[in-house]
Amino acid sequence: MKKLMVLFMTLLMIFTLAGCGEKNGGEPTQGSAPTEAKSEKQEVKVYGIGEAAEADGLAITIDKVVSPDPDIFLNGPQEGFAYIQVYYTFKNVSNETIETPKRQAIYIVYEEGPTGDDCDMTSDESSVDVLPGKKDGLYEAFTELAPGESTSGWMVYPRSLAKSEVTMHYYSKFVNVPPTLVFGFTAP
Repeated sequence: MKKLMVLFMTLLMIFTLAGCGEKNGGEPTQGSAPTEAKSEKQEVKVYGIGEAAEADGLAITIDKVVSPDPDIFLNGPQEGFAYIQVYYTFKNVSNETIETPKRQAIYIVYEEGPTGDDCDMTSDESSVDVLPGKKDGLYEAFTELAPGESTSGWMVYPRSLAKSEVTMHYYSKFVNVPPTLVFGFTAP
């Protein structure tokens, strides 16, 4: 009985893996190695402060970027970094009620790569260091928005003092793909 079960599980795995293979007649898929035609860097629109970028039924806008009050933190940034406080607005531009993205969907990028896995970046990890009672206006993820509704809030990111230009990525699902949206601005 055990041998029959092992044989059944092996066959199931083989058919499952075969079903996940290429279905386009040998043409590389998005996850395959890039071809010469795809190796050219595609132009990506970079959105600035105040520009609404649309993805997943949301219009995402970076409203402003400031240097936060240093007295709101339990711990300061690591050496060579400073905090920036980024104010966002998320507006539902779809016809259905949707949730706002998780806090880890928007990253500050230190070194750019073709996908998030290839980048040196971090999400909004520093807001946990904000003192209790000082979190007024902090971005609340997973807020349900009816069509046309919006919500605003801020998140805190450590930025490298070695660079004045800041790049931020928005990933709608996973970071092992190119970013869904790219934002860029000069640090305060």
